[in-house]
Amino acid sequence: MIWTEWDKLTEIVVGDVYSPESFADYAKDMPWSDNEFIDGMCKIFQETREDLNALANLLKSYGVKIHRPKNLPFRKEQTRMWESFFPYPAICPRDMHIVYGDTILSTIGGDSTRFNESDFFTQIMVQKYHEGRNLISMPRPLLDNEYKNYSDLEGQILYHSANILKCGNDLLYTMPHGDGRQGKGTHAGLDWIKRNIGYDSIEWLPIPRSGHADGRLALIKPGLIMSKDIRMIPEKLQKWDRVEIDLKPIPKYFTAMTKRGFYKDYVKNWLNTWIGYVDETLFDVNGLSIDPNTFITNGYDKVMTEKFKKYGVEVIPFNFRHRYFWDAGLHCVTLDLSREGSREKYV
Repeated sequence: MIWTEWDKLTEIVVGDVYSPESFADYAKDMPWSDNEFIDGMCKIFQETREDLNALANLLKSYGVKIHRPKNLPFRKEQTRMWESFFPYPAICPRDMHIVYGDTILSTIGGDSTRFNESDFFTQIMVQKYHEGRNLISMPRPLLDNEYKNYSDLEGQILYHSANILKCGNDLLYTMPHGDGRQGKGTHAGLDWIKRNIGYDSIEWLPIPRSGHADGRLALIKPGLIMSKDIRMIPEKLQKWDRVEIDLKPIPKYFTAMTKRGFYKDYVKNWLNTWIGYVDETLFDVNGLSIDPNTFITNGYDKVMTEKFKKYGVEVIPFNFRHRYFWDAGLHCVTLDLSREGSREKYV
């Protein structure tokens, strides 16, 4: 069972990426590829895998049971409506799974490159089903080759699970598309989540922004929240103590680049220029709680560490080297399946 983002962690999925060998074997015959691109991607895959293995070992040292995705080969995928030359790896299990109480919802978004992403995690979720979890999968959508904004897909049932944070009897969620927001889901998708979550009397607390919730806020423990911007905190949590991140300016080109995926120029620019910039400058809200007093962060910041210390929280810095290449923090690349604690009202 699991009810919060902070109770003592007992079981978790840690993501993974394709093996460099699998990618190189597939990419060498593609007309758009070249040796520099292949070597660059293989380096990113190898170092990402090393870091995810290190994260799994760190969590294991705290007594947490670890699950890893199935190691599927890198291959083109297609249906009668679309084809994807670069299907996304199993790096972000949280994006497409909500675990709350004994319910597991397997969701799906509007990107054809992630259409079959749940295949990596099927064996884990089926195991949980046989252990008594209620496993429900979102209906498969009709997608095209061309990526569309969620406003153009409204009516279809689409929603990223990472839009939601658990706070006992309350669930925080970011807004779907609308009012100029791109969002990461449709209103129909959010409605499907609410219908199938499996528990009555939940209070749904909107985060007045779109995008993944774990890129906006971190619920550290009862009464303590970390945020980039007070305007992102739901009204009912405004009285909680805040650890605010001192944002440092990020070049616009870098922000745009993190959305591009497997592109040759992106890979080369990342390895040659941007990875050093990230190592030196960025502290991340996207972290993971081991328990109410232990929080893993991507990167180290002395000022932030002192802020947490005042609340009795130990910060464990972790170096996820390619976090911004994948646009995925430590919360994204994990999926907590079980935590101690019971369903309580914290707000």
